[in-house]
Amino acid sequence: MKPGNNTSKPRRSMMLPAVLVAAVLVTGCWDRTEVNDIAIVLASGIDKEKDGYRVSILVPLPGNMGGATGGGGGSGGNRPYTIDSETGRTVREAYTKLQSRLSRRLFSGHRKVLLIGEEAAKDGLTEIMDIAGRVAENRLTSYIAVSKGKAYELLNAAPKLERFSTEALRELLKSDAAISIQVKDVALELSGEGQDTLLPYVEAVKTEGNNKPNEELQISGYVYTSGGKMAGIAKGDAANGIRWLKKSFKPYLETVSVGDSFASVTIRRGKSSIKPYLVDGSIHYKIKAQGEGTIIEASDSREYEERQNVELLERQLEKKITNDISAVGDIIRKKRSDIPGLGALLGRTYPSRWREEWGPDWPDAIGRIQLRVQVDVNVNRTGMFSKNVGAKEQPDE
Repeated sequence: MKPGNNTSKPRRSMMLPAVLVAAVLVTGCWDRTEVNDIAIVLASGIDKEKDGYRVSILVPLPGNMGGATGGGGGSGGNRPYTIDSETGRTVREAYTKLQSRLSRRLFSGHRKVLLIGEEAAKDGLTEIMDIAGRVAENRLTSYIAVSKGKAYELLNAAPKLERFSTEALRELLKSDAAISIQVKDVALELSGEGQDTLLPYVEAVKTEGNNKPNEELQISGYVYTSGGKMAGIAKGDAANGIRWLKKSFKPYLETVSVGDSFASVTIRRGKSSIKPYLVDGSIHYKIKAQGEGTIIEASDSREYEERQNVELLERQLEKKITNDISAVGDIIRKKRSDIPGLGALLGRTYPSRWREEWGPDWPDAIGRIQLRVQVDVNVNRTGMFSKNVGAKEQPDE
């Protein structure tokens, strides 16, 4: 055997793994999808039709998105997006029929808003949320809302400050104008026990001030459900009361009468606790709410640097917030809608009695509950001026 043969075999054995690694590195991804082959869905709408569902999508058009536009979704030229829809016996069938006529694959991984039509919400949310959880690419952190009328029509609204209606809607749903609700929140609440889900209620409104009114989007309340179906809409005082009963508090404005005038106060911080207890076998809940506020506007001539005037305003705020929360209590009892999850809380406090007695009969038992509301508000920012700067000073006599 020649001396060189002993060293050549190890070299060849070391080269083989290196060749295999290089082959893997230069190979492309077998299941890749090019960006030019997909259509990014920014918003979806689901409506109830006579024989099933209508699914609508909003997709941006890359060719129409360059440069400045005249404002709004489609003013002054071609719209930078397209809206298409299709019907089917199920949500997925409608979606598949929609995909069958599009040259690009629909991709919902970047969807920002899921909009549900009012009739679809009344028919039930279970089937709609079922597909949201089963399909892997559906984005569970998308914001979700119920539209007044058809979701398809609301997607076609053309707000002037954004290029897409979905951008305006997303900014509203994540702002202090509403309690932020995401797809995952609704899915968890629908699958839970002793609670009902809540969704923002959105409508298109005509604005004034121009010769040609604009169509803007507005959150006008909250849809509350019972048994997975829309049971009604909470607006005004009840909508404000709901803010205190959800886990994450969002700042909002309260306007109350003080004597013959009005004062507007931003409730910038708030928290609440709910504790169930029994009185002679009947279910009671103690709701304790605490908040801090800032005076934004006061149309009277009171000196709000004086403690007695601040205390008067605080009492009026506490009375107003108590009425707001009590309005939610009326909805809970009359509509059998467990908005704050009182049943789940009762089950954790009295687990055995919940399983044996209250749980199976909760839709009826919730109609007999009693609420005791206690509110404490501290107005600790009265503003820069001690008097209304618009009030005319009285001349000295």
